Amino acid sequence: MASSAKDIGSKYGESLQNFETELSSGIDKIYLDWANTSIQIMRGIITRKARTKQASTLAADLAPKPIKLGIQIITFQDYWDFVNQGVKGVFNYNKAPRSEYQFRNLGVSPDMLKSFKEYIARTGMKTAKIRGKRKSLYKTNRKTKEKTAKMDVIEQAAMSLAVATKIGGIKPMNFVEPAVGAKRLKVLNRALSKEIGTKIKLSIIK
Repeated sequence: MASSAKDIGSKYGESLQNFETELSSGIDKIYLDWANTSIQIMRGIITRKARTKQASTLAADLAPKPIKLGIQIITFQDYWDFVNQGVKGVFNYNKAPRSEYQFRNLGVSPDMLKSFKEYIARTGMKTAKIRGKRKSLYKTNRKTKEKTAKMDVIEQAAMSLAVATKIGGIKPMNFVEPAVGAKRLKVLNRALSKEIGTKIKLSIIK
């Protein structure tokens, strides 16, 4: 993602609202509209395939940044390329065979563990397979029928999911190419050609 039309950087100085206010017509508006549509394509792909909160955060964080003679799509989430390319597992390359990234060990960071605990809560999982056995993540009070989360079991389930992910790898979401690849760039080029052609024609008439 290195070209000016689709570069994902790390910093920007103005709000999205400012961009939309300032880029209201002409070529700049074409760039902004194209970038916003590209972002919606990316978000759609990520949202459909998201398993953890990080992917959802990435989708929400994407934003356009106007630059001289072009536009960038940027994010503060520096793991975007892991999500796009996927990550090879410690013992399995099949999920992301073409990715340049690979898990090197089975260690699980606190952030990764927290992410899978949030995934369990968000998806409403009731049971999980832990060390080969299916276990309930909740206990029910016989009198009140109220369910209480078994936090220790949920912790074990999250760890199990995290380790399994590191062993097997992460499938690529491939959200970049459909949004800013050759087909999308042709759409941008057609829109720019039409806008520039109209301006030249008006200039000649005047």
